[in-house]
Amino acid sequence: MHRAYGGVPDSQRLVGGVLEAGEAMRHTHYAPPPPGDPTLFEQEAPSVPIDTSEAAAQHIAPHTMRLRSAVYAYLVTCGPRGATLREICQALGISENTGRPRCWELCGHAPAGRPPRRALIRMTDERRAHMRVYVVI
Repeated sequence: MHRAYGGVPDSQRLVGGVLEAGEAMRHTHYAPPPPGDPTLFEQEAPSVPIDTSEAAAQHIAPHTMRLRSAVYAYLVTCGPRGATLREICQALGISENTGRPRCWELCGHAPAGRPPRRALIRMTDERRAHMRVYVVI
């Protein structure tokens, strides 16, 4: 009985299906989607190739288009002064753990093996409250 995950025995955890009694749980790695050119705001959420990260990306996927649009719209209203991640998240009422990947996506980054994205914002060298400032390109 392994209790590394919140005191729940292996035989009672569910990941991608029901585990048989005594069956060891293993994570699955990321398999890239087929090539294509999805539009900017319809792309999948970024994640690392581990099942828990993929599960989190699938959970947030229905909201990412709206969140990316909101982050971009907020930065447009900020003008050339831009905003830090903290300022963006406070204005939108979202967690920095939710806002950071949206900024990362809008900067044009894409995980390895996925199609590149068009950058709409960039990080400047300026810092406010020890945080980098994002501006619209």
